[in-house]
Amino acid sequence: MIEGVLVDAFGLAGVIALLALAARCNFWRWPKPLGWPRILMYHRIQPAAVDRSRGEGITATTTQFEAHLTWLAAHGARFVTVSELMAAENPAHMVAITFDDGYADNFTHAWPILKKFSAPATIYLAPDMPDIERLSLEMIAEMSAAGIEFGAHTMTHIHLPSTDDNQALAEIQASKNAVESLTGKPCTSFAYPYGKFFDKHVAMVAAAGFETAVTTRKKILPRRKFDLLCLPRLSMVGQMNRFEFWLTITRGRYRV
Repeated sequence: MIEGVLVDAFGLAGVIALLALAARCNFWRWPKPLGWPRILMYHRIQPAAVDRSRGEGITATTTQFEAHLTWLAAHGARFVTVSELMAAENPAHMVAITFDDGYADNFTHAWPILKKFSAPATIYLAPDMPDIERLSLEMIAEMSAAGIEFGAHTMTHIHLPSTDDNQALAEIQASKNAVESLTGKPCTSFAYPYGKFFDKHVAMVAAAGFETAVTTRKKILPRRKFDLLCLPRLSMVGQMNRFEFWLTITRGRYRV
């Protein structure tokens, strides 16, 4: 009797442990073909080690970033901008690297690594975002001349769902105009701040003249399922280890 209870208890504990592991590591998700295109989302790149216990999710290290590009290149990735990916007749194995907000370290720390792999990227600028060290005009000019695409991210990184419609539309349109002024090139791609938006904001983005827009929805989709104004991205976070990176690249996310 006691032995049966112990077996049941250990069996239940095992099930609970397995469920916890499945939630933490999404190895059970069906892997997507590496030939399907992917859009990766970064924010900051820093040389110092990221403190995983603090959850500094938006900051990846230079070591992590280079390891990510090394793995992708070894597995046949063709690095492109978001606009290049969307315009491609054959997007097989294409990977678009994106950065949100426009941190200066995109130039000082990410740019040298991107150049090492001859990898373009798309950087979404929030030109008046407060409390960050932003890319300078000189940094933007150098990167733009070398093939980096610059998109818009509203002017001040507003939370669209809680913003008055008139102000939301003004921020979206003004950010497009500002990025075009900074680069001297058309700004055709947009990123929704915080990944939060309603259908009406998608309509605003279209009305402002954007051709593509990226979200924070974590999916890997074949080309035929793309919604150009609601493109999913894979989140590359600082807490991620190599196994979790592999899960994200192959499954879309590494945990629920």
